[in-house]
Amino acid sequence: MGNRVVLIIFLFVSIQIFSQQRIILFVNGYLGYKHDRIETDNTVTTKRKSYWYSYDDSIIARFQPVLPLYASGHHSLSTSTHRNLGRVVGSFLLSRCIPFRGKRGIFLNKRVNPEGFQKRYDSGRLCGQNFLTFVSDSLKKSTHKDTLDIVCHSMGYAYTLGILSVIDTSFVLGKILIISPEMAGYSGYDWNKFSEVWQYGSNLGESKADLVCLQDGIAPQCMVKGLDVVDTAKGGRIFVPKHAKRGFNRSHHLNFFQWFFDLKKGDRGYFGR
Repeated sequence: MGNRVVLIIFLFVSIQIFSQQRIILFVNGYLGYKHDRIETDNTVTTKRKSYWYSYDDSIIARFQPVLPLYASGHHSLSTSTHRNLGRVVGSFLLSRCIPFRGKRGIFLNKRVNPEGFQKRYDSGRLCGQNFLTFVSDSLKKSTHKDTLDIVCHSMGYAYTLGILSVIDTSFVLGKILIISPEMAGYSGYDWNKFSEVWQYGSNLGESKADLVCLQDGIAPQCMVKGLDVVDTAKGGRIFVPKHAKRGFNRSHHLNFFQWFFDLKKGDRGYFGR
């Protein structure tokens, strides 16, 4: 009798596990100045984005989702902390002349752009609605909530918050990898709803921060709002290591984030299913 009970429980749990599906969503940021005036269409697609430099292949191999999806958080430079190209260039030139540490990041454009952030957040909400429709039309119905993992970069952070505000109750929130988020301290989320949440980027604001000329100048970093209350075993900030290429662009651009995959099992920030 006891064995039968154990078998029934095992089968019940197995059905629950296998009825759940895992989805991963990649949310890119700014696509470059030549695309500055192109508006995102707030759609979701299965089509790969060259933006991710095939990093998505490695991430997908670890998470093994039933469906990898892509959304674009690209918006005009006017929605960023830089506000225009001239300020980007000025910040780049001036910050290169600061070979010392500075918690405040002198000459880095850190002033929050609330209107720009809100515009991206609102666009993300529209994407969230399209996301729910896309998933409903594309996946077989599950008896339990599917698990959603998210990878976002740069401008994609604000956009992701907008998406989450629409879809979070429809999924079990798995892991979120937040890479070089722009205006990270302006708005956040209840990150404890995720099983893990990791922020990757430069260490501006830390007591032993890198020299200003080695900081991320595209999206000057600070802790994602709300991350400080997450248990350190399941989340926190992971900084660009000393051996990696660092600088105004190199500490931000995905093309220089090979170190991201140097993290091993057992390391803080290691990610996978």
